[in-house]
Amino acid sequence: MLAVKDFLNEMPKSQLKELHAKAFCSKGLLNNAKILSETNTFFTDTARFETFYTSLEPWKKLCLFLIYHSENRGLEMNELRLVAPANKREELETFLLDCAKNLYIWRSRTEKNTYVYFGFDDFLKGILLSPENPVDEKARFFSYEDMLVWHLCQMLSFARLGKMKMNGTGNLHRRSMQICEESFKYSRQLSPDAVREECTLLLEFLSSHNWIEQRGMDLLVTDEAFEFLKHNGFRLKNEILEWWIKRRFHGEDEFFKHVLFSIKRNASAVNAQRILWTLDPTFRLTLTTNEIYWSSMPKPLAELWLMGMVEFSANAGAITAIRLSDWAKDWLSATAAPMLGAQISTLPNFEMIISVKSAPRVLFMSACLADVQNDEPYLRFSISRDTFLNGLKTGFSRETTESFEGWISAPPNVQEAMREWSSCYYDSSFSSVRLLKIDNGEVREALTVFPQFMEMVNEAIPGYGFLIKQECEPKIRELLKHYGLEPANPVNEAPVEQFHNTDWNKAFWLRWTPEGTPDSAFKPETDGSTVSAALGTTKYGGDFQKFAMVDLFKVLRYARSTNGSIEARLSQKPLDKNMKLPKLPPEIRFKVEALHFSKVPFVAKITLEPSGKSLELPLESITELRMAKD
Repeated sequence: MLAVKDFLNEMPKSQLKELHAKAFCSKGLLNNAKILSETNTFFTDTARFETFYTSLEPWKKLCLFLIYHSENRGLEMNELRLVAPANKREELETFLLDCAKNLYIWRSRTEKNTYVYFGFDDFLKGILLSPENPVDEKARFFSYEDMLVWHLCQMLSFARLGKMKMNGTGNLHRRSMQICEESFKYSRQLSPDAVREECTLLLEFLSSHNWIEQRGMDLLVTDEAFEFLKHNGFRLKNEILEWWIKRRFHGEDEFFKHVLFSIKRNASAVNAQRILWTLDPTFRLTLTTNEIYWSSMPKPLAELWLMGMVEFSANAGAITAIRLSDWAKDWLSATAAPMLGAQISTLPNFEMIISVKSAPRVLFMSACLADVQNDEPYLRFSISRDTFLNGLKTGFSRETTESFEGWISAPPNVQEAMREWSSCYYDSSFSSVRLLKIDNGEVREALTVFPQFMEMVNEAIPGYGFLIKQECEPKIRELLKHYGLEPANPVNEAPVEQFHNTDWNKAFWLRWTPEGTPDSAFKPETDGSTVSAALGTTKYGGDFQKFAMVDLFKVLRYARSTNGSIEARLSQKPLDKNMKLPKLPPEIRFKVEALHFSKVPFVAKITLEPSGKSLELPLESITELRMAKD
C-alpha cells in the first residue's frame, strides 16, 4: 500500500503548497523540504484520521472500512455504489472526493478514465485493530478441513477410471459433473450449493497445475499428478493454499494475513463477509444484515471454508459466526503442524476405515481400487475383486500395488486375496512394440553390423527389419536420414487439447481492478464538462466520444428512456482475457432494452439495428459512443 509521504513526493509542487496552506494557512516563504515535512506530519496524524472515521455516518464508515480492507486491489466507484443506500448514491462521489482531498484515502486514474480508491498504509493498522468480538466457545463449529484434499484425490480417481468426460463445447460433461456432485456429500450439511463451488475450485486447481489433461473427450490424470501425490503428498494442502493466494490475492501474503487477522479478532460472519466482499464486489451489501447465507457469501470466504482455513457456526442454514481453524492459526504463526501417522484400519470382511488426514497417495489408490461407501472424515471402503481389477487396469505397476498392500496393513485373508487378484492381472500382459521395417536390403544389412544402431534395438528380424527401443526412436530417425530414409510418423493417440475458457474457469474468475497512476488533481469523477457531454451534446448526436463509465451509464439510460438509437465503436479485444465478447463488427447501431448495473461486469441488453437480433453487450467493450443521427 502507498504511504502518505510517498503520495506527497509524487505530487506537483504547486499542489503540495496548496495542501500545506490548507493545513497551516499562510506561513510565509518555506523551502520545499520544509513544506513536505510539515504537510506529511499533519496528514499522517492518526488521531486526526480516527476522529474523522468515528464521526462518519454508518454507510460512509462502511465505505472507508471496505476501501482499507481492499488494500492493493482497491475499489471502484461503481463497486462502492453497491454499498451506499439508494438515496445516498449521488452523495457517494462527493464524499469520496472530499476524503481524497483530505488525504484520508487516495485514488488512481486508469486508462479508461475511471478511478480506483485505496487506503493509506499509515492508517491501515487502526482499521485492522477494530474492537474485538471473541468466539463463543460453546457454539458448535462446522469444519471442512482435509475434506477438500480427499475430494481432490477422489476426482483424480474418477479421471483415472475413465468417468470424467468433456463435451463438444470444451466443458465438463454434465454426467461427469453429476458423478462428482453425488459423491461430495459432506458440504451439503451447510448448503447444497457448496458442492458446485467445490467442484469449480478443484477443477481450476487441477487444470492450472496440469494434473489433468484432455485427450479426445476423455479427461485423464497426468504422470505429474501421481508423482506429486507419491513423493510430495504431505504438502498438498499447502500447495492448494499457495496457489489460491496467488490467484485470489495476486500472491500478496501480507494482504491474506491481514484478512485472517481480522477474522481472528472478530468472529462475526457479517464482518468476514464485508472484508472478503472487497475481492468479490458483485452483489449489494446492506447495513442491516445480521446473518449471511451461502448464496450471499463472497467466493473467497466460501473457498476459505472449503480449504479448511476457517470454520462456520450455522443455524437453520444461516452462518452466524466464524473462526480460524487450528491449521490457519499454525499458518499465521509459521508453526509446522505435526504430521499424523497412518490412520488406516483394514478388516477381515474386506472393509477399510481410512481417515481423510491420511496420505493423499493412500486416499487416491483406495479410491481407484475400492468402492467408497460414505463421505465423512472417516471413510469406509469396500474391497472386491471387480473394483480391484478395474483399478489395476488403469495402469498401476506391480511395485505400486505391492506398496499399497503394505500401507493398509491388511489381515492375512485380505492380503492373500489381493495377491491372487494381482496375479490375474500381472502374470500375463499384452505389450506394444515399435517395429521398424526396412525394405532396402543393403541398408538393412548395413544397419545390422552397425554397433551404435544395434544398441538401440531389442531384436533384429532377418529379411524384414528391427524391433526398436521406443525411447530411442528420435535418435534412430536422425540416423536413418544418413541412409536417405525418412519414414512417416503414425500417431494413434489423440493429442492433448488445451483447456480454454471452460465453464469452471469462468465460474472461478474474479475481477481485479486495472492498474493506474496516483491522482492528485482531485477533480470530480463526473465533472460538469463530462456531464454536459453525456447529457447535452450527445443527446443531439455529433461526433463519437469517449466516456467515463459513470457518464456512459447516463447516456444509455437516456437512450433507453427516449427509445433512441445509439451508434457505438467496439473493442475487439476484451480488457480481461476471461471476458467473452459476442462476435460483432467494429461499429454497431442498436437500441437499449435493459441495463444491468447491479454487479460486475456491467451489461446492456440491446437490439441490433436493422437485424433486430437481441444480445447482451458488456459495457467494457464500448470504446466510443454517440446518439444516432436519424
